[in-house]
Amino acid sequence: MSIQTINLGNVVNDGLGDDLRTAFEKVNANFAELLTTFTLTGANTQEVGAKVFKEKTGSILKFRNLISGTKIVVTEFDNSIEIRSTQPEAFTSITTNQGIVQAGDNTNIAIQGGNNITVTGSTPYITVDTNLDLNALLLGFDFGPVGNQYTTALQVLSAAANVDFGTCPTPGPFNIDLGALV
Repeated sequence: MSIQTINLGNVVNDGLGDDLRTAFEKVNANFAELLTTFTLTGANTQEVGAKVFKEKTGSILKFRNLISGTKIVVTEFDNSIEIRSTQPEAFTSITTNQGIVQAGDNTNIAIQGGNNITVTGSTPYITVDTNLDLNALLLGFDFGPVGNQYTTALQVLSAAANVDFGTCPTPGPFNIDLGALV
């Protein structure tokens, strides 16, 4: 239905216009049409993501504000809003013994420990720590036949003539230079 015009006639009381009943029937129908046509509601277009529309209070549609956060910038333009990160790419690739891991947008890289290796993280640092049993590590080396009786690998290595042990702080990182074994 469309909005109806009330016929007023040519002059007052000339009998050509709508009578009062007909005129007010058109007024009521026009208000009903306006209520149907101009009832406003708001809705977000998808169920995923943050909702921009908040609520309708009376005839006012209320929306949530977009605000900047840490390393996030919100820029208003005439017809759009841009939300972008100010964080530059920290790195583009990591080389590992398994190959190269490409790092880019939306790439999560997990650094995992293993036997006797712990990895901890606290922004902005990643700590890799070793807690290796040096005796167990040195037991894996074969230095050939040994004539004396030793109870630990350290005793064996200490008795060997041309072995430079470097520094062996334990627990933690250590350097071993086995050099040339004679």
